[in-house]
Amino acid sequence: MSMACPHVASVIVVEDNETLQEELVLFLSEEGFDVRGVGSGEELNQAIQARSADILILDLNLPVEDGISIARRIRNALPTVGIIILTARVRSTDRLEGYATGADVYLTKPTRPEELVAVVNNLFGRIGSATPPVQWQLDMTTLALITPSGSEIKLTGGEALLLKALALNGQFMDHAALVARLGDADYSEKTNKARMEVLISRLRTKLAPHVGLGFDIKALRGRGYQLGFLLVVKNLNASR
Repeated sequence: MSMACPHVASVIVVEDNETLQEELVLFLSEEGFDVRGVGSGEELNQAIQARSADILILDLNLPVEDGISIARRIRNALPTVGIIILTARVRSTDRLEGYATGADVYLTKPTRPEELVAVVNNLFGRIGSATPPVQWQLDMTTLALITPSGSEIKLTGGEALLLKALALNGQFMDHAALVARLGDADYSEKTNKARMEVLISRLRTKLAPHVGLGFDIKALRGRGYQLGFLLVVKNLNASR
């Protein structure tokens, strides 16, 4: 009788120093982990939407969006993902800020490779039994928004993709980013923006009875849209 293979920890290294990134990916791969490397927050978004990860190894000094911001939004959207901060910042205030975002471990460079492996193994062992907090959840497999009380609200594919995009980007996206992510290349920017507004209006109408539970999508005039609540994404990589 064949035995099921144990799940191998999936790790994403977020490091903009290409040499260091390659070294970390190679070393961790040789230790048996499933490892990918990216250089920015946007590349991380693309990587985890292509295939989920168990653990992030995250530098703080990154281009465009720093590691603190990334850790905060990933912790909110994907609460069971393990986050290891690996940085050159050694001040106690930086360490406290890192933990305040929800990081599980804060390591300073240079770190011995053996220590990093031990940390990844220990964290992977702990997160397997982690339970997401009771809050709003978006299930990309069933296309349902689950209220804190457990009720399910069925969504269209477009509504689910919109909520997923907002959740993974720190609860806020500007108009241009939303159109670029969810728009149709066959339509003009003006038409895409109008279609986005209609989509959000329909979603608000569908969820209006649940506003008392904390649900809200705020329109920030001239900027974009913001979720007024924390949303956990389940089955992130369901093919929709």
